[in-house]
Amino acid sequence: MLLIVTVDVADFTDRSGSPLRYGILFIPVLGALFVVVRSGVIRIRRLTTSDRVLGLFMAYGLFGSIYGRLRLHETSGALPVFLPMLVAFTYLFATWQLTEAEADRITRRIAWIGLVYAFLNVIANLSVLSTAFPRFIAPKTYRNSKVFFVALGAAAAWTSRRRPVFACLLVLATIIFATYRSGTNAVVFLVTLLTFFVTKPKGSPLRPYVVAAAGVAILVFAVVNFNSTAGVASDYFHAVAKKDNNNARIALYQNGFQTFKKSPWVGSAFTGDITETVIRRDGLGAPFTAPFHDDYIMVAATGGLLGLFLMIWWIAATEMVVLRRYRGFVASGEQRKAGLLRVLLVGFNVLFVAALFNPELSAVGRGSSIFGLYALMMLVGEPMRAPAAPVRARAQAAAGSRPAPALGLAGDPGGRRPPRGRYR
Repeated sequence: MLLIVTVDVADFTDRSGSPLRYGILFIPVLGALFVVVRSGVIRIRRLTTSDRVLGLFMAYGLFGSIYGRLRLHETSGALPVFLPMLVAFTYLFATWQLTEAEADRITRRIAWIGLVYAFLNVIANLSVLSTAFPRFIAPKTYRNSKVFFVALGAAAAWTSRRRPVFACLLVLATIIFATYRSGTNAVVFLVTLLTFFVTKPKGSPLRPYVVAAAGVAILVFAVVNFNSTAGVASDYFHAVAKKDNNNARIALYQNGFQTFKKSPWVGSAFTGDITETVIRRDGLGAPFTAPFHDDYIMVAATGGLLGLFLMIWWIAATEMVVLRRYRGFVASGEQRKAGLLRVLLVGFNVLFVAALFNPELSAVGRGSSIFGLYALMMLVGEPMRAPAAPVRARAQAAAGSRPAPALGLAGDPGGRRPPRGRYR
């Protein structure tokens, strides 16, 4: 599914209004159904806290968006936001624990997907600058909203020690920034470094909380001093010789805040439109219709504080679950599972920071990618709670038994697959 979103040069899954764009959701859903049919019995993992919160958020949004479509005849409702959430729960049907070898293969494949995206992004940017390149890519297909694939691929290449792939990604990322000097690209780079800093194997467990507190403080400062923040953004556009679109974004943000004030608790309960019609330059420009360029404002304006609370709660719960499991994998010596979680967390964090400036959730392809990353993170499962090596060795010596081989580890041809994950 992630590969299809990457090579979708026509941007069909994101910009098309056709119901066929939802076909991409069938890839993981059919995979889950295949598991059920093959096993002949339905087994699912136990829901995590983040699963339950996301289930509440999805139920709230799906009920409202379906009601808006059927009863209010809303054609640009929130269905593209909530229907892709089904992908997040497909991992529940995979009740076998992931092995170290499988985690390594997934990491390497993610690195190649990132490389494919970066290559197509470079072609798209250069084809705008020169007629020597074929223009088979739809305009704005490879822009800010999908640049998380570059960070995801680079993190995967570094973690899996694919140095040639990592070097190619660095070169392509430099070309991407040089040909399209977006501020989102700089933010993506910063978030990637911060995620690696937070997940440093021997780092303090307080690092995530310190970084989160600093991020919230910066965000609050930027909102309180909005005029100064807008001035800094304008200076950035001027410094990199890029078109300043601050007027359009500010108009969208202001309209979103006005919509939120009309019904701050539940908004329209996601029964209404998720696009805005605004006018640039304080009423002097031409009117235009566009999606909310901030997913947090979009959720607050259309779902109220209830929707925003559920989304932020889900993000925070996911971070806590993944970081706890990551530390457990590091402690138990399951380095490849830990590395895969680290890579996926980079993509997850980048997406939800980029959502402050771009419409990520309102497009089927990008929304599917978000919840696909979540499903992969949850699929990795819980770390093995094996006893410490000296304790285990003494117990085996006392019992007169030979040491058992490691379960499911790479390089262990006789190892057995780890036991099934937790399920009902």
